[in-house]
Formats: sequence, structure tokens, C-alpha cells
Amino acid sequence: RCGTRRGGSGSNPKPRRLDTEMRLSALPGIDDFLRNVGEREGWEEASVDRLRAAGEETLLSLTPQNQADESGGTQRLTVGARRMGGAMELEFLSASENVDNLEDRIAYLSDEPELREGGDVSFRLLRHYASSVRHRKYHDIDVVTVVVEGASR
Repeated sequence: RCGTRRGGSGSNPKPRRLDTEMRLSALPGIDDFLRNVGEREGWEEASVDRLRAAGEETLLSLTPQNQADESGGTQRLTVGARRMGGAMELEFLSASENVDNLEDRIAYLSDEPELREGGDVSFRLLRHYASSVRHRKYHDIDVVTVVVEGASR
């Protein structure tokens, strides 16, 4: 089940969001969401394709870690997109449905050190599409923030 929320327009645009399950089968919905985000920004086709590729690589990078949820619950994924000048910041938040007080746990993420996985090939591929990749992990929550540069038509 996918749901989207969009922020209003203005000088400080609010992020647009997609809520779905953390599964590879969610890729077509994520791809459509990111294509729409890029097209609404007036990005050229190559920039939209880079945004979509970054989304795919992020999902692939997160999926192996979350495929086997020992608690038997479903992993959920929230994808947020927010314009930052000529770039788009994407935030992929993966958490178990069993996580209580998600907002409180996310607030603590800013105090946690950035997770560095030098051998993670998927994140290396993601850096090919993105100007910035940051992965934070806190217990049952993964947050990957990706910044993709874009060019308008």
C-alpha cells in the first residue's frame, strides 16, 4: 500500500513523501514517485533518470539488511523528497512496524555517529548518482539521506 503527501509551494518547500512497505516490489511505486518529483521541478531527462537511479540503488542497498525481519512484522519505508536549491534531498527511512515512538527515535539519530561501511558496494554505486550519501542507523531504523544534483530543462 502506497500513499503520498505533498507539501505546498513557496520559498521553503515542504518535502513530498511516499509511504510504502520495505520490499523490492515497491520499486515501481518509488520510481514513479521520484520521476514525478523530478518532472515537477522541471528537471531535464538525464537529471530525472539520475534521481530515479539513486532511488533504486538506495532501495537495493537497504533491502538486504531488512529482508529478514526476525520479529515477523513488516518493514515500512518512507521516502521523502525536498528541493535544496538546484538539488533534491531524498530521505529513505526504513523501520519495523513494531518500532514504538518512531519520531523520538529519529530525533536521537542526530546524536548518533554516521554509519560507515567501507565495503558496501551498493552505497559505492549510489555515490555515482548522488553528490552526497549519508547512512544513519539506530536500532531498528535505517535512514539514508541522498542528495542528487539536477538541471532544469
